[in-house]
Amino acid sequence: MVRHQHHTVITRDGLPLAVTSYQEEGEAPREVALLLCAVGARQERYAPFARWLARDGWRVVTFDYRGMGRSVLPEEARSTASMRAWGEQDLTAVIHWACEEFTPERLVAVGHSIGGQLLPFAENHRRLGAVALVASQRGWWRHWSGWRRYGVLLFFGLYIPLCLRLFGRVPLSFAGLDDLERGMAEDYSRWGLAEHYLWPSGESHSERFSRCTFPLLALSFEDDTAYAPKRAVQVLLHDFYVSAPALWCHVEHTRLKLRGLGHSGFFDPQRCPEGWWAELSAWLRTASASALLLPGGEEASEPRLSSLAMPVLRSRASQSAAASSVPTTEAPCPTPKS
Repeated sequence: MVRHQHHTVITRDGLPLAVTSYQEEGEAPREVALLLCAVGARQERYAPFARWLARDGWRVVTFDYRGMGRSVLPEEARSTASMRAWGEQDLTAVIHWACEEFTPERLVAVGHSIGGQLLPFAENHRRLGAVALVASQRGWWRHWSGWRRYGVLLFFGLYIPLCLRLFGRVPLSFAGLDDLERGMAEDYSRWGLAEHYLWPSGESHSERFSRCTFPLLALSFEDDTAYAPKRAVQVLLHDFYVSAPALWCHVEHTRLKLRGLGHSGFFDPQRCPEGWWAELSAWLRTASASALLLPGGEEASEPRLSSLAMPVLRSRASQSAAASSVPTTEAPCPTPKS
């Protein structure tokens, strides 16, 4: 039986984050998996996946970014809410807390959508042994095609600024998501309108991606054309995570005669093909132990992720740019207690 426990983690700038851990009753796993939410999504949305991972032997940690879900911001701290802070402050704090609290033998992460983009902004991301990205993309509007490109442009360039002017925040309840505070929305708009991850000063911090060397498994979906189209996922893998050994599974559901998963269906046990969660879990274990390939297994009724995985090959120019980047020095997770 899986039990869950609520925790409060204090960030470096003094804000409380709502954190939940899952584990099998009576067990104390040394394998820890962090789940990173999409924009506006609450951690409860990932509870079925978290519980499944816990039954598979992981201790699972979910959390709400500041200003989302149960990580409520006091009025005087609303100015600290930004997507930059989600990575630099919140994710950094949760990684540090997980290492101190659980002394894991293995620490991995699963990032959904923007969750897969925030990892480089955590100063201690090198503590992660492997990362799975689910529908994570580089959200520049030009990476969309056809009429959707201009819909994305209008969202970032018109809808967000207009909402901020009228309401001081950006309503997303029409999509079943939490509203965005001003700082979050301004980052979201700026990152969507520019090719790189720009800070308010105009300085690009995209080079941080080249410092990430953890193994990556990226999943994208043919019918996810509104939020993470194939081109946007490809750019994130090829042009940003240039130092990370990576596998990419692009799921063409019509060719495979599967039900479409869209942007969030992978985390829905009623929609995701049986066995894919097990494959992802097994990959996190093997990749964090320096084996990049998806493990094989018995025949399954649905296509296996391992049959779709392709290595991500970068250009010489991308590799040269990565080689010129000076990595930061970060401490590993604490040595497990005996």
